[in-house]
Amino acid sequence: MIKNCPRCGNAVEMKPLGNVSAEDKPLTLRVSGMPAAQCAKGHAAPIDRDFMLWLIHELKNRGSALQAGSEKGMLFKKYMCSCGAELASKSEKRQSFPLDLAYQGAPAFKAELEMPVYKCSACGKEQLRSAKELQGHVAQGIASLNDAAGFPHSG
Repeated sequence: MIKNCPRCGNAVEMKPLGNVSAEDKPLTLRVSGMPAAQCAKGHAAPIDRDFMLWLIHELKNRGSALQAGSEKGMLFKKYMCSCGAELASKSEKRQSFPLDLAYQGAPAFKAELEMPVYKCSACGKEQLRSAKELQGHVAQGIASLNDAAGFPHSG
């Protein structure tokens, strides 16, 4: 855990953030109770230098386990259900996928991934178009979440 605020140099303590959300369309990412290093002046930062990278990997891994179709084609993508039918080009609704997360040495917190879901016209299964599509938006969603939380930029 970091010991001093990257903005002002004051001592920090680990405190949970309130609700923070960010978006990288079509992904909406929400977290609540995410641990952060906070100083007396109210500045906040990730609890250590590996936290945000860990969060990207964790959300990508968890996202890959969600029910999803598969991508076919290089230039003109088609999304296929596991039953073999093509998924519709427009989703009927968005769905939230809640996740319980815990980083080493920090209290547990909640995250939520929200994405459009597509209902297969052949078998009726509701699913993401592809896990790859979700994973492609996670890193930029985390960058936006970093900004929404008021964390300083590194580098």
